[in-house]
Amino acid sequence: MIKIYIITLSENEGSSDEIVEITPTPLAKKKRGRPAKLSKALGKQKMTNTTLESTDRAPNDSNPFKQTAAIIKPQTKVSWVWDYFIRKQNDKGEIRAYCQFLLDDGEKCSKNYKYDGSTGNLSYHLVKHGIIPPLESGIISPMHTQSASNKNGQKEKELSTLRWILLTTQPLSTITQKAYIEHMYIIDPQFTVPGEKKLRMMIARSYGYNKEKLKLLLKTAQSISLTTDLWSSRSKHGYLGLTATWINKNFEIMDVLLEISYFPTPHTAKAITEGIKNAMQKWEIENLVVSITTDNGANVVAAIRDLTPIKRLSCAAHTLQLAISKGLKVVENLVSRTKQLINFFSTQKQIERLIKVQKEIGYEEPLHLIQDISTRWNSSYLAWDRLIFLQYAVLQLSVNLSCSLISEEKTDGIRLKKIMIKDNEWELLDELCNILAPFEKATRDFSGNTYVTLSQMFPIITDLTNSLKPSDNSYEVLEDSDDNTINSDIVEEESSQIEVDYSNISEVLKNVKNKIYLGLKHYWAMPDEFGIMAALLDPRYKDLNFITDEETKVKIHSSLQIQYDQLKREMQQQTSTPPSPTISTISTTSTSSTPSMRSLHEHQERRQQKVKKVFQTKESSTSSSAIADEITTYFLLPVARENKNPLDWWKSKQEIFPVLSIIARKYLGIPATSVASERLFSDAGNHITAKRSLLDPALLGKMVFLKRNMKTMDHINIFPPDLDVENNDYVEDEHELEELLDE
Repeated sequence: MIKIYIITLSENEGSSDEIVEITPTPLAKKKRGRPAKLSKALGKQKMTNTTLESTDRAPNDSNPFKQTAAIIKPQTKVSWVWDYFIRKQNDKGEIRAYCQFLLDDGEKCSKNYKYDGSTGNLSYHLVKHGIIPPLESGIISPMHTQSASNKNGQKEKELSTLRWILLTTQPLSTITQKAYIEHMYIIDPQFTVPGEKKLRMMIARSYGYNKEKLKLLLKTAQSISLTTDLWSSRSKHGYLGLTATWINKNFEIMDVLLEISYFPTPHTAKAITEGIKNAMQKWEIENLVVSITTDNGANVVAAIRDLTPIKRLSCAAHTLQLAISKGLKVVENLVSRTKQLINFFSTQKQIERLIKVQKEIGYEEPLHLIQDISTRWNSSYLAWDRLIFLQYAVLQLSVNLSCSLISEEKTDGIRLKKIMIKDNEWELLDELCNILAPFEKATRDFSGNTYVTLSQMFPIITDLTNSLKPSDNSYEVLEDSDDNTINSDIVEEESSQIEVDYSNISEVLKNVKNKIYLGLKHYWAMPDEFGIMAALLDPRYKDLNFITDEETKVKIHSSLQIQYDQLKREMQQQTSTPPSPTISTISTTSTSSTPSMRSLHEHQERRQQKVKKVFQTKESSTSSSAIADEITTYFLLPVARENKNPLDWWKSKQEIFPVLSIIARKYLGIPATSVASERLFSDAGNHITAKRSLLDPALLGKMVFLKRNMKTMDHINIFPPDLDVENNDYVEDEHELEELLDE
């Protein structure tokens, strides 16, 4: 309660002082956990009896005690701003709020505002000093109470904040940072920024809401294919990633994240098997899964073997890298020295020098070199291709540094000259890029998630293999051909110190091609039935021209006929039952020319000409054995053009092929790579930075789940419609929050 006393000090002896007590209107009580607004009662109340003027006295009266003083009794503070402001009367008799913030010179700010009960201006002034409203239960308190009219706006802004955090992989702590709160307060002082605790609950409840929505969506699938991968975070926590892919009735590819869950060591085959089984049971898809695409790790291969009858497919991109690594062993010394040269330009000092030289000699767009990281697919090709493009800039910089009179630059010039590759090695590196360019394109083609990938795997592999096949059939036997792991240490540091003669470039290139060719022949020696079936059901490749063995063609046609007959019988038996049959129940038996150093576009065009020679469009006529019903009709139709989308083709003809189109959805929906799972860990890694290495694994999984599935689950309605934002504390029970996060 605020009480104001007016004390009139009498100058005459024997006269008593006069004290007048004024009781203002009480302040509105602040509700627990909600933003509070100071009542303007003090500013509105009548002050007629509290005129703060001195009593009548003579102008020359010097008695210092004859005056009227306003004494404001200490009160219980109702706003945080009074930690930095005091109320006092000015020379005009007005009560003002004076800022007590100490400036850099040690003086108080003393900026003053009219005191009328409102603290909005005071709060805004403190923000300018870098002082932000305190967090109460994880919420900042604006200076006014939300009215019913802006509660919907508050909810929309809270959901927008969470959506922003998820999509941009921001840490939850962002909303508690001083700069963010200042920013949001200036933009909209009425917005109550949610705290971490509230966001965690919103994430947990949104996950539960979308989990049920996704279960319903999965039930609409005829068949589902999975991808899986393992990953370890900065904090050494193991995670198992699992994605699901299928083609819906509209012939659209559906690609969703099922799991990115904590997976403790040891990562044995048995543990992986149990992890995948538990996930399938959780999502109720045990009877829908037909395949799992994985890398070639021994523990993963063994794990999927125990999930029979689910079929395991090797990641096509990973297998391509295995074949490439065989060929690069031939030039491992050059690979090592090239990596050293590129690493020289990894510091900011050398980057700036290289950019400066590029500008001086006329490059259109200054670029950085790309680091060669063995664990990244196509990394060597991308790094070498950029190095070739910047060759003249690198050589010019070497000359500039060597001729410099500055000691530091001179020293760097000596270092650079020592690791510089020779003229014939530049030529060899360029030719190696020409060999690897088609593999880079193939890897990209295999790794898409918005188009069909498995059906083009064998046609592309066949083109790659034929492009490397020796004309005289003189090739050696591949050594260590049973190695299914990419040797990330293929290039030893000491190998760069060994002198290797690369003067006979044509012979070196022949050996490289030979090793890659043998690698391709080895890893794809046994044609995968699912891959061939996908090609057979792709109208672009249905003639199977990439297969020379007629017996293999006959077997795959027979397998298609068996599946077709079985599915047709099931559909006839269920004509009176609306649900469609579950398809997973069906049984399945040169010399280097000088490139333009001014245009990256021209450089890339030159490289692409080499790629086009490998992947040449082939015209062919349609031929097939006489197979009854839809199958016969399908093979009588012309082969589709290479640029035709097979999903569009089937969508336009599914009424003609009601049975065959369902089988096509099964096989065309299988991903050729496990890239979908590996991309999960890119998102997870962005969440788990050095500052957030201890992020709760359960919370991490839910955040990545919501982000990755936002598009599929409708990003507008990804949050529950009844998501409560009334209570700023949001949840009183910490145990309830933990249970939601652990679901």
